[in-house]
Amino acid sequence: VIFLMASWIMAVLSQLIGLPSLVGEITTGFVLGPPLLDFVAFPEAMVLIGSFGLIGLLLDSGINLDIAQLKETGSRAVLLAVSGTILALGVGVGMGYLENSEDFRSALAIGVAFAPSSFGVASQVLSKGEVLNTPMGQLIVAASVVDDILGLLLLSIMEVLVQDDPKVFDYILPFLSSFGYLFVLGFVGIKIIPIAVEDYILPCFSEERRDFVGFGLLFFLLAAYLPLLYYSGASYLTGAFLAGLSFSQIHSVHAQYVSSGPHLKVWLMRIFFAATIGFQVPIKYFTDGDVVNWGFYYFFSL
Repeated sequence: VIFLMASWIMAVLSQLIGLPSLVGEITTGFVLGPPLLDFVAFPEAMVLIGSFGLIGLLLDSGINLDIAQLKETGSRAVLLAVSGTILALGVGVGMGYLENSEDFRSALAIGVAFAPSSFGVASQVLSKGEVLNTPMGQLIVAASVVDDILGLLLLSIMEVLVQDDPKVFDYILPFLSSFGYLFVLGFVGIKIIPIAVEDYILPCFSEERRDFVGFGLLFFLLAAYLPLLYYSGASYLTGAFLAGLSFSQIHSVHAQYVSSGPHLKVWLMRIFFAATIGFQVPIKYFTDGDVVNWGFYYFFSL
């Protein structure tokens, strides 16, 4: 309870001085968590709860995606995301080779860490600037989502690289599963599921129960997609995004989702930034001159 209250207080203080709330939340995480004071009991449980916040974030990005706007900005969003991913990956790999020219996997890991954008940060900034629902805001959102999916694909490839004896198919599987599911389930979610739910499933129930049924179908699909993509070699987070996308055009479900439980989503994301991210900050290494120097090199290279 003290940890959660501290993260809330730090988030409020960060906003008061003009910084995003996540700055205070991450600070709370590495100060009170295992990196420094190790005050939080059962930190693994807090990290797990924070992972639900990350799933909720991708679900939120999918269900709030404007399909009509995406049709106009889709090609530009993909081009922006791909070029940004390639450029960031190249810079990261280059910096990794400058630090350690003998280890390709270490350099690639740095490049993969550079590549993804953060939909969470982007959506918070756009929302506070009241430009989230503008054409430019939707372009940035779409590009951030595609960029994050490409980052998840790169992460899947990194997981193959650390295996002792990976086979050629192990490298191909993340591409096949990620893009295959993205196109197939994306098409199903845009063209088939909205019609099936609105025209055939919801009319079978009374008006007062339709919101409940639609909400239940959303989470049923989420529960199905998460393990399906995970055990197929793709990222389960892509499954969360596709589940949300499938209900983005069903207005009753979308409205119910937006209006229900906003405080729960805020707290789950707060725990995500404070625990899942904050607990990973290696603050004790910041006394090492090499770590600080290279940290600044990486920061300025971005």
